[in-house]
Amino acid sequence: MLRVFQNDLADPDKFIVTLELVPGREAKGRSVDTVVGIVRDAFSDGRISAVSITDNPGGNPALSPDVLGHEIFKIGMDVIVHFTCRDMNRVGMESRALQLAMMGIKNILALTGDYSGRGFGGQGAPVFDIDSVQLQILLGMLNERLQASGDPEPFFSGCAVSPFKTTEAELFAQYAKLCRKASAGAKFAITQLGYDVDQFGELIRMMPLLGWDLPVLGSVYVLTPAAARIINAGKVPGAYVSDGLLHR
Repeated sequence: MLRVFQNDLADPDKFIVTLELVPGREAKGRSVDTVVGIVRDAFSDGRISAVSITDNPGGNPALSPDVLGHEIFKIGMDVIVHFTCRDMNRVGMESRALQLAMMGIKNILALTGDYSGRGFGGQGAPVFDIDSVQLQILLGMLNERLQASGDPEPFFSGCAVSPFKTTEAELFAQYAKLCRKASAGAKFAITQLGYDVDQFGELIRMMPLLGWDLPVLGSVYVLTPAAARIINAGKVPGAYVSDGLLHR
């Protein structure tokens, strides 16, 4: 199967670029066509190692990243599927992981997930039966079963980290949880959205001090004034825009 992302990540001379896609609430139509069109352009460009697909971002219902990822996979583009702990208990999550394995989608970004937003009839009830660390463990145990059943390609799971915190205590908590995620089997990390290059540099310097050599991908998003106001107000979990940057 296609494994461009894993191969590129293993190449120390390769600069990795991935592209995050946010599915809409339609199964067909303009929003799906737009996403697929972006993927085709990215595949033709040749510099994108994989596209990553969000899992009900903000806790709001959207097209499943699994089915969209499977369609993108057919184009020839590698896929990273976001996998959150918000909407299913551990039984449903194991079933979903087996479904992804059968579809050949093995790149997973394991996340605890945002709190639930509004769905059919009102506010959704969050599950959070397990968290992102335990999800890494679940995927690792499934890898053993998959390989025992003859599947030679295990899940390649990563995690999120945010060095863009206000206090030292919050940063310490992020680094401590990053250590747990790495111990549980995470193979790469992707930062949350932030705009403080000094704190991103601190994350890179901290990795060897923590005893880990995980590849770290930084998130890049070109701000608009409207988006900056929303993030500055704390309405996007994990993302940070300072007052100074908002003013600028």
